[in-house]
Amino acid sequence: MKLLHKDIEKDNAGQVTLVPEEAEDMWHTYNLLQVGDSLRASTIRKVQTESTTGSVGSSRVRTTLTLCVEAIDFDSQACQLRVKGTNIEENQYSFFQKAIITC
Repeated sequence: MKLLHKDIEKDNAGQVTLVPEEAEDMWHTYNLLQVGDSLRASTIRKVQTESTTGSVGSSRVRTTLTLCVEAIDFDSQACQLRVKGTNIEENQYSFFQKAIITC
C-alpha cells in the first residue's frame, strides 16, 4: 500500500491518504478503519436520465463518496472491503450510502 499523505495530531486524530496496490492491502485497510471514521473513495455509479419525450437512458458516472462509517465487512474471497455509512459530503450523485472498495 502506498501512503500519499499523512496528517496525524498528537491525540492520534488526523487523516491519511492510502492507495492500495495489492489485494492484501484491503485486509490492512479493514484493520485500520473503525466505526465513526470518515472514508472517501471513488466509485462508478449507473445514472438513469429521462428526456422530455419520456425515453430513459443510462450512463456510468465516476463520483467520489465521503462516508461516515457505520459498518465494515471484508470479503476474503473477493478481497473486497464493504463499507456502509451515511454520506457526509453532498455532490450531484450523493444519494448512495454504500461503497464496495476493491484493489
